This record gives sequence, C-alpha cells and structure tokens, in this order.
Amino acid sequence: MEPINYRNVTEQDYPQVSEMLCGIWQFDKYLKDAEIVRRAGLAFWYAYLARQNYAEVAERGGRILGVLLGHCVSLPFPAEHKGFEKEARRFLREFSRSGEGRKFYRAQMRTAKYERQLLAPYEDRFDAELVLFATAPEARGLGIGKGLLSRFNTFLKEREARHAFLLTDSFCNFGFYDHLGYERLAEVEGLLGVEQDGKPLHFYLYGYEV
Repeated sequence: MEPINYRNVTEQDYPQVSEMLCGIWQFDKYLKDAEIVRRAGLAFWYAYLARQNYAEVAERGGRILGVLLGHCVSLPFPAEHKGFEKEARRFLREFSRSGEGRKFYRAQMRTAKYERQLLAPYEDRFDAELVLFATAPEARGLGIGKGLLSRFNTFLKEREARHAFLLTDSFCNFGFYDHLGYERLAEVEGLLGVEQDGKPLHFYLYGYEV
C-alpha cells in the first residue's frame, strides 16, 4: 500500500479537489446539469481559497483523499487572495444564470447568513479558523482526517495561535468534532430552500483550544 503524502495545495489540484467536494456534498442531488455542478464546485472552492492562508491536501498514488484550508489571523493572506475572490465571483455568476443554479446560490446566501448569526457574539475571540476540512469516503479508517488536523494545529501553535473555530452543519459529520472534544458554542436552525424532505438543517459553531 502506498504511503499517505501530505503537501501544500497546488493549482493543478483544483479540478480534483473541486470534484471531490461536489461528491462529498452531493451537489448532484440539487443540480442536475453536470456542467452547473462543476462550476458550482469551483465557485465554492475559490470562495474557500479566498479565506485561507494555510492549504494542504493528503494524497495517495496521485489521488487526493483529503483537504484542509485554514486561516491564522496573525499571518497575511497569500498573494493570490484577490485572484481567488475574482474567480469565485466569476463562477458564481456563471452557474447562477440557470434556474436551478439561482436556487442553489440563494441557499448558499442563506447559509452565509446563518453563519454570520452564529459568529456575531464571538467576534474577536478567535485567532484562527478551520475554513474547510473534507475527506473522501475512501479515506475513512486511514487516519487522514486526524493527520490533516494535527498538522494544521502544529502550524497554529508555531505561530502562537490559541483559539480556533469552525462552522459546520447537520449535513456534515459534525459528530467528529464532538468526538475530538471541541466545544459546541452555538447552534441555529434554518431552511435553505433546497431540502428534499422539507426538514430544516442545524448550523453549528465549534471552538477549541489549539
């Protein structure tokens, strides 16, 4: 079995990471057009890139099995920061031209609103954010998630960051953070307008000491 390789994200990784995220988040359940799914994935990938100054993937045999983006407040954004924002806006415009794309776009705007609501009482409390953390289904049991987190937390400690947060929801495996002992600081319930069962999602804010 080939070893797991942890390394910095490169531009050549973007299509593969974006495709992995689309699969994990099941975009094809809400978007039927494959090209719209692709553009939606790239839009969100670039939006996350615009919020980070730490980016690593875990790969094996050339296949990316996990990704972690983070932000340390004491460090500047990368030189490509403005370019990431520009690309995110471009892909958002492109995929939101269709009816199903616009519906999905509005759902993401509602998500952003719930996240702002969760964070509002905790402004200036944190000096780091776990921006994006995802592992492919085939990575389960390989320790990739814990490996990515351990490397990120070591990075934060070396820069004397102490209080980190992350935002997640009930669609994701939020129980993983409970298992790690992270503190669930706040929770809000809301509808996005794309739920197939009509049930609201729960959005969570977690915090932890590095």
